[in-house]
Amino acid sequence: MNKKHIIISFSLLALFSCKDEVIPPEVEVPQQSENVATMLTQHNANIAALQYVSEGQATVVALTDDGKVTLDNSMELALLSKTETDADIPAFGIDEEGYWKYILNGDTIALTDLAGNAVPALKKAGQGTYTPQVSISEDGYWQMSINGYQWKKLSDKMAPSLNDKAAESYALFKSTSTTDGKLTVEPFIGSAITLELPADDMAEAWRRFIMKTDDNVLLDYSYAGYNYGESAPADGFAWGYKVINVKEVMTENSLSAREALEKILDDNSLIRKTNTNATNSNARIVIYFPEGKYVLQEEGYTTRPLPIFGGNFVIKGDGPEKTKLIMNSHIGTDEGSSGALITIQHSNSPRNTNNSKSLGNITQNASKGDFTVYGSFSGISSGDWVQLRLRSNDDVALQKELGPLYSQKTTEWSITKTPGYESNGTTEDGNGIRVIEFHKVKSATAYSVTFYDPIMSDIDVSINDYNGGWEIREYKCYENVGIEDLAFVGNAPTPYYHHGENAPASSVESWMYDSSYKPVIFMRVVNSWIRNVRFTSVSEAVSFDQSAFCSAYNITIDGVRGHSAVRAQESTRVFIGKVRDESSESSGYQGKGQWHGCGVSKPSIGTVVWNTTWGANACFESHATQPRATLFDNCSGGLVRYHAGGAMSENPNHLRDLTIWNLNVTGTTTNQGTWNSDFKWWDAGNGYWKIYPPIVVGVNGVDANFFTDEENQLTYEESTGTMVSPESLYEAQLQKRLGYVPAWLKALK
Repeated sequence: MNKKHIIISFSLLALFSCKDEVIPPEVEVPQQSENVATMLTQHNANIAALQYVSEGQATVVALTDDGKVTLDNSMELALLSKTETDADIPAFGIDEEGYWKYILNGDTIALTDLAGNAVPALKKAGQGTYTPQVSISEDGYWQMSINGYQWKKLSDKMAPSLNDKAAESYALFKSTSTTDGKLTVEPFIGSAITLELPADDMAEAWRRFIMKTDDNVLLDYSYAGYNYGESAPADGFAWGYKVINVKEVMTENSLSAREALEKILDDNSLIRKTNTNATNSNARIVIYFPEGKYVLQEEGYTTRPLPIFGGNFVIKGDGPEKTKLIMNSHIGTDEGSSGALITIQHSNSPRNTNNSKSLGNITQNASKGDFTVYGSFSGISSGDWVQLRLRSNDDVALQKELGPLYSQKTTEWSITKTPGYESNGTTEDGNGIRVIEFHKVKSATAYSVTFYDPIMSDIDVSINDYNGGWEIREYKCYENVGIEDLAFVGNAPTPYYHHGENAPASSVESWMYDSSYKPVIFMRVVNSWIRNVRFTSVSEAVSFDQSAFCSAYNITIDGVRGHSAVRAQESTRVFIGKVRDESSESSGYQGKGQWHGCGVSKPSIGTVVWNTTWGANACFESHATQPRATLFDNCSGGLVRYHAGGAMSENPNHLRDLTIWNLNVTGTTTNQGTWNSDFKWWDAGNGYWKIYPPIVVGVNGVDANFFTDEENQLTYEESTGTMVSPESLYEAQLQKRLGYVPAWLKALK
């Protein structure tokens, strides 16, 4: 700054006084060097960074040798410390009430705006927050602004020359220390702040995600599960629902377990037995199976109990070791008539155009991670559940869906065909590009819709070849349905033969290997769950079909090997966690675990499979028909080709954004072959194994170094052979979003 001379003027009266004129002394404004301007820039950056870390949301991504901390929003905080503040430089901090204060010339002063109001630094009810900027005015005084153009003096004492001040003179901290992977800073004003330091093995992919760099490849999966992953559902007895004891109903009415269950459901308008239109979205009951064995599928029965139409109810036992629901017989006489023992469903399919009318078209492009879409809408209100969707055979869109593998498509694939309708004229067929996301509306106008969670697809409104391109349609569903604390015991045939192929001649029909013992299907439900459940000798454990924000966790699968484990099918943001697949062949021929491990099928999106195991000679499920954006997170199991599943006509097995994080590979070999040295994610020469190049980070374990050098096999690869930090991407993303790891997830670990 240039030297200035300020003349302090007398009043007009003094100029005409007959006394001797007093000429005030010239006041010299200290000259500040260019280095001071640089230091003030860093000082302001430190003030802003201090505010950010005080909010409790900051993540440290780097600590450099020169004592600077890089935060997830790209801010840099210089770890300058000094026993006492420099009296000549204002040291800012945040008091216990969340307001700005500063120390200057030895005084601690509350920062106020031009109107004299205290300036909030942290969020308070009904108040915004402000970040002060400091500078030295042209007339030599410390000043601050909270809007960048209106300035207020911080002191009536002129700032001295700062040219000889060391960087530490600008310190905001009394002390800084690093111990046990944590950084603790103690400001001159306010409480000490502790930050987690980045681990030495922090994944570069994670660093890019939290810093929101242009080359980030990760979606935000943290919204998966019940209540967006923020909490677990209350215990079944804690909802305040009426408890109906199945054993008492059996005794009082001389009924079998199956008859008693059907009576309870019928009495509460949950099945269509005596009332063909029965439905009860707010049943408010707990169907309680106290300790004991309950045969729900008698020997010789082939029909299943009636579907359940309703919400807000819980099926609960006394624990999987005490309460057992038994299937002594298979369901169905062929694959077409087989079904689940318990199917909880809404009757209105989102594919049926009569039951899912259009609510408007999207007219502006949007990107993955956006919460709001823009267009022309009607009939949408806050709290509604809707489907965001695209049906198309647009060639440009198809190129984006298939990416570098577009040239390998065939006309037999349903994704390449023109969409249409089934013979009834109202239900869409399975052809064309099918993107489906279910969302709850946070707010809506005639021109915009904002969701509670971010979208997972890039929206290109130039695609307008079927049903108006990207659109929002109705989605009808039930909410708050739970199954917990019990076991399902089946009688699946063994040894297992996939689709009955190569099975020896016997009384077991081929369809029975895959479909005859299915305990549970959730269909068109949201915010629902199954937990603390054991499945013994089942064909399939549980599927979520056309559902959203549901959770399945703390589940064991044992007994004889069957077809599949826990699956999200045409669903959105389902959480599947801590599933232990311990089923096995009676002969030991093919090892342990269901043929398909936990995973996805059909146009599911945003599924998280967390801390789950499957067999060493199996694979995660990825059953084709256009699943997208699936995270397999900190899981353990085999990577065996062909065990993902899917028909040739429904290729690829998985589309974009398949993310495999810290997978512990336990095997790559079956009786069909060994793929530890010839593993391909997309096999051009085989119609049953085509996965869009995935994102793989921290894949480790047996035969972990299997990746081929062939082109277009991986979208992103990092640290093959070595685990990375964070151990769980889902957990880290939840903590990043919420500021803490939810208690339910901590307990589940």
